[in-house]
Amino acid sequence: MIKKISGAVIALITATMVFFLNKPIGSIPALGMFLSPSHGFWKNTAHQDMRSATLEIQCPQGKATVVYDEIGVPHIFADNEEDLMFAQGYVVAHDRLWQMEFQMHAAAGRLTELVGEKALNLDRFARRIGIVRAAENSLIALEKDPLSKKIVDAFTSGVNAYIDQLKPADLPLEYKLIGYQPEHWTPLKSALLMKYMAKDLTYHDADIENTNALRLFGQENYAKMFPDFPPPAIDPIIPVGTKWGFKSVDSFQTKKNTAQLTAQLYQNPMKHLYANPHYGSNNWAVNGSKTKSGKPILCGDPHLSLNLPSIWYEMQLSCPGMNVYGVTIPGAPGIIIGHNEHIAWSVTNSSRDVINNYSVEYQDAGRKAYKLGDTYVPFTYDVQTFKIRNGKDFIDSIRMTKIGSIVYDERFGETDDRKHIATYWRAEEPSNELMTFYYLNRAKNHQDYLAALDYFSCPGQNFVYADAENNIAIRQQGNFMLRTSTADGVFVQPLASVDVTKLKARIPNAQNPYILNPERGFCSSANQHPTDGTYPYAISGEYENYRNRVINSELTKMSGLTWEQMGQLQNNNLSLLAQEVLPSMLSYLPETLDESSQKLVKALKAWNYNADAPLEAPSYFYIWWDYVEKTAYDEMDNKNTSLRIPEAYVTATLLKNDPGFDLFDIMVTDTVETAKEVTQAAFRKTVAYFNEYEAGNKPATWQMVKNTRLTHLAMLDVFSQQEVNIGGNKNIVNATSDKWGASWRMIVDFSNGKPQCYGVYPGGQSGHPGSPLFTEFVDKWAKGEYYKLHFFTSKEEAIAAFKK
Repeated sequence: MIKKISGAVIALITATMVFFLNKPIGSIPALGMFLSPSHGFWKNTAHQDMRSATLEIQCPQGKATVVYDEIGVPHIFADNEEDLMFAQGYVVAHDRLWQMEFQMHAAAGRLTELVGEKALNLDRFARRIGIVRAAENSLIALEKDPLSKKIVDAFTSGVNAYIDQLKPADLPLEYKLIGYQPEHWTPLKSALLMKYMAKDLTYHDADIENTNALRLFGQENYAKMFPDFPPPAIDPIIPVGTKWGFKSVDSFQTKKNTAQLTAQLYQNPMKHLYANPHYGSNNWAVNGSKTKSGKPILCGDPHLSLNLPSIWYEMQLSCPGMNVYGVTIPGAPGIIIGHNEHIAWSVTNSSRDVINNYSVEYQDAGRKAYKLGDTYVPFTYDVQTFKIRNGKDFIDSIRMTKIGSIVYDERFGETDDRKHIATYWRAEEPSNELMTFYYLNRAKNHQDYLAALDYFSCPGQNFVYADAENNIAIRQQGNFMLRTSTADGVFVQPLASVDVTKLKARIPNAQNPYILNPERGFCSSANQHPTDGTYPYAISGEYENYRNRVINSELTKMSGLTWEQMGQLQNNNLSLLAQEVLPSMLSYLPETLDESSQKLVKALKAWNYNADAPLEAPSYFYIWWDYVEKTAYDEMDNKNTSLRIPEAYVTATLLKNDPGFDLFDIMVTDTVETAKEVTQAAFRKTVAYFNEYEAGNKPATWQMVKNTRLTHLAMLDVFSQQEVNIGGNKNIVNATSDKWGASWRMIVDFSNGKPQCYGVYPGGQSGHPGSPLFTEFVDKWAKGEYYKLHFFTSKEEAIAAFKK
């Protein structure tokens, strides 16, 4: 009887475990597949280590050979480009399938299908701003070109060939944790990923915040906080004094900061979902006049979100007519940043404003038509269905105008009809950026480089260039609007006032900011303003003004350069912000300080302004600076009205040169404060912060306080990395902050007449958390070290290099 009872109990326990391990409990995913020895995590830890391996892939026309090197980088060789693109799709899916799919779901506004209703607002925002519409328009342009269609179709077939041979046990771990299956890839999904990148790099528009600031604080204060050109010196991408040799193509161009403003104060309910305006990047190229070898060196380090798996995937692609090495976005054909035998290129974000927001005037309370010019135009509707996991479908009917969608309305974020806003986003215009990379991958010279860039529309990018013939160049490329003034696109304006034809007009490619072989011997960009005030077109955007000056200063002084020195510059931790503003901040402090305050002041006075990970002084400075900004702009802390604080260089200039600036007056006091009182109040908060911080027995080193982390895309802490031992910060050349940083460091040295590439990125080639290649590069990246990368001239050379 006892044995029978025991057997029944065991059977019940087993049945209960099977039931619960295969059902999600609240936000906890089903753990059955995760814990299964044959299908779960342990199976994924056994994911094949491809380092130094060689394999063949059956392609549509023949076989492609893949040679993996010692760090897991695949070198793919095929007899034609169709087979090469097929093999690229197959190989990238092998290592990064879940990442490709998850990011596609985010871009398409389909996360509710994976995680349920909690992602609905995120998905609605993605569809309302137009990522899907932009991708669909891009796909139309792509498929009109037989060449780009052939490329993306071949890539898609390769991805699907890999998916079709997958067994359930071999699915990436995240599929098992979340509980879903991969779908077949499509060309639209590749287009979605490219437009998702465009969203990350351009959707940080501040029209709403600017409009509110101008109305609340007046023209004089607004002009001080948000100047057209940054004080005290701009040091633009194209050197000051460059002669343009052309005039504006349109007579409506002006330079007056005028705008027809609306009467409302606005709230931006989804501002937290906008792109980070501090996404930045550095790139530069030096010609032989400044290098030890007499040949060019090109450098690039795009700064993006620090995620696991990494944003980039490294590879070599080779077929007759093309041999190229670099990194790609998993899900996109070709190489995005890299080099071939003849040229090298890298990109930084242009930071140009590519969004206009307009207030909507409805015809009546029925909201069926909107005013455009002197007439009312009926809305069209973009009806979107959201599939919600474990829930009912949700239908969102998005009002569409002739310039774009109404993002915020009574159904989504804004009940007041007077505050409904229609948005024009340049990324929704048809474009075929794929061909830029197709032609760059095959380029042989400077003219090929320029011709390739003509295909690139959005996001606007600064393409730096170097070649084996000792030429260097940089061009800011994009489908940029013909702005009517420096106020155009900066404020919310009435939709009724829009001239749709002029809105969609563009600056000709040949008149985008560009320079070839400048006298100073180098080209560079770091998200600063592209030109001085003599450029014939009005430009608006959000620009950097520290990294660019450090880079240009160093390159101007240096000579006899080697790739090692370029690596040191990419990892430069000098805080020019601190160097320029900290002496003034310290001068505002009282002479008599308590012991805790004296400790901070002593460290700050002894500091060399380098934000190195083991130091405490950068922790003290940056926490103090954060409090300075919050204290100075307490007026910006408004729950009902969206506002933004000025860029750091503006605040630093005001602290030093305009200490009585109106907004320095603290709202909650009866006295009138200046920069001195703001700085002192912020310092008191800083001292209190560190007294509490150190009471927890935590070191106040910059590594610990900044807490740079690599976050798993699904926000799974167990697969993320915290407190990475790296210095730097935003506004520093090594722009590594808490969640953003150098996503790929590349140096291409033409010293031997052919390119030798050095590179590293924060992550690893594998997207599988159980693989040793998931985070293999992180320590080297954090230390500022590089891999010497292999660029093979033939399949036979690659096989021989790793023959076991």
